[in-house]
Amino acid sequence: MSVMTRNKRIARNVALYAALTAVLLFMLYPILLILNISLKTYQEYLVSPLSVARGLRFDNYKLVWRDMKVLSRALTTLWTTAAALILNTVISLLAAFPLSRAHFKGSGKVYLYSLASMFFPGSLVATIILLRDALFVYGSPPALILMWGTGSLQLNIFMLYNFIKSLPRDLDDAAFIDGCGYFRYIFTIAMPLMLPIVTTLMLLKTIGCWNDFLSPYIYVLDPDFRTLSTGLYLFMGERATEWNVYAAAIFTVAAPMIALYIFTQRFVISGMVSGALKG
Repeated sequence: MSVMTRNKRIARNVALYAALTAVLLFMLYPILLILNISLKTYQEYLVSPLSVARGLRFDNYKLVWRDMKVLSRALTTLWTTAAALILNTVISLLAAFPLSRAHFKGSGKVYLYSLASMFFPGSLVATIILLRDALFVYGSPPALILMWGTGSLQLNIFMLYNFIKSLPRDLDDAAFIDGCGYFRYIFTIAMPLMLPIVTTLMLLKTIGCWNDFLSPYIYVLDPDFRTLSTGLYLFMGERATEWNVYAAAIFTVAAPMIALYIFTQRFVISGMVSGALKG
């Protein structure tokens, strides 16, 4: 390799890393700004909103933890998310597996229709009427669990469909010859082989449910079952001018998902890539 070629490669790598660093700082800036404001007193924020906080003071977080009822609302968010996660995963697997294996006539058309439905908007009024007059769960946590559990099914089916096609059909035949039932095969044999994509979809669903504000606000009317996102909205109404306290509330709600994504982002990326490319 000539000196000129090596210098060009070094310059290209430096430019690439510089661009990536700039993008990283651009994405981290809002998070760091909110964290910095949350560590200030109200007087410090008024004097200089963008200056660096003088110390690690957590009085704002103590206030948020008490007044926003963080513990109870976090528990509500966790158990509703867990229930929706189980429902969403089960439905996705039971829908994607027979479609991918063409276990019934017209499965290919059903798969195409499910993908096409992603481009059609949902009807809020029709959904509320269905939950209220047909299922009788509107205004309660089961309504939210149903909405979360049946959300993003088309994307899940698309990702699982391609992954399932990469599994050998001989495995299906061997399991059925040995007397393994259909559902038992899906959840005890096929699902462990699909852990990368299943884990990815579960992580994306968890982040989506945790950050969702509109669904809990519309479909749950009981004030005792407010999630953290709706609690943050109500807390803003109480302390609309105290931006240092509100910044602490924002960071309290966002921190768990930020940490979750930091530690699992490589699994999310690998699962998305494998699910999209396999088959």
